[in-house]
Amino acid sequence: MSLLFVSVIPSISLGQAASQSDVIAPWELINYARVVLEIEPIRQKYYRQAQALAGGQIPRNSCFAMSPQNIPSGMETICASYIRDAMQVLKKYNMTLEQFNAITLRAQQDNAFSQRIQTEMMRLKQP
Repeated sequence: MSLLFVSVIPSISLGQAASQSDVIAPWELINYARVVLEIEPIRQKYYRQAQALAGGQIPRNSCFAMSPQNIPSGMETICASYIRDAMQVLKKYNMTLEQFNAITLRAQQDNAFSQRIQTEMMRLKQP
């Protein structure tokens, strides 16, 4: 469930992450699955652009973990475009960045929760 060069869109502090006991409403899980399914092709598009720019080697978290002065020339445009497009998808499904990142972090820490998301994504993909 990785999203670009990283599985979480930037601007979350760990204090905002959902705890294992936080209840996620069914509609939130459904919207999260929709967002992931819609963002993935966008992520792949920008990832391919970044690969071409970087000669095939893209460091993990290139857009978000590197300090701005260390991002390769041209990569900042790719990163900004990805973030803009991903944020439009979040807005479409009335999901905040904090909600998205909290659910992503919970899914990374809770296998059963992650499986619920995967099941919902499979359901949404069915005709």
